[in-house]
Amino acid sequence: MKKINKKYAEIMHQADEAVGRKEVVRLLKKAAHIKSIYDENCAA
Repeated sequence: MKKINKKYAEIMHQADEAVGRKEVVRLLKKAAHIKSIYDENCAA
């Protein structure tokens, strides 16, 4: 779980620092995917 949270935080930081719109969207989608995995693990 900590590994997933760390990866999520890292990607969100990268999205905050990103310059282009496409780069931000790609990183946010990736973060959303990781968050959904985390939510599945917490619910189960």
